[in-house]
Amino acid sequence: MESEPTSRNPQTEKLFLWAAFILFCTVLAFTWSTYGDETARLAGLRANEQKKEQAYAALERTRAQTDRYVDRFGRDPEFVRDQARERMGVAEPGEIVIRVDGARNMATPQKPASAPAAPAQASR
Repeated sequence: MESEPTSRNPQTEKLFLWAAFILFCTVLAFTWSTYGDETARLAGLRANEQKKEQAYAALERTRAQTDRYVDRFGRDPEFVRDQARERMGVAEPGEIVIRVDGARNMATPQKPASAPAAPAQASR
């Protein structure tokens, strides 16, 4: 049997070990970087999905409210009459409609104007 050489060049072995170590570190760095990027991307996608779900829920609430409103218009003639009076200013025959400009502002109390400062008296 032929025997293998007992020792190779030690410098060549060190070179291969260092090359393997550097290659391993490079692959590890790229893997770590990709993992961080993908984690950030997934967090962004989850936040975007959550925003979409919230918008969808708000839209569903609005749709349900609109459905109830339309249903009430179809079955409640008194509601229709009240809405026509309030929104369009429709009055029944013989009624007098009085509109007050700025009536909404009258509902909230205004802060009293501060008293003007007394002028300083000139000394004689």
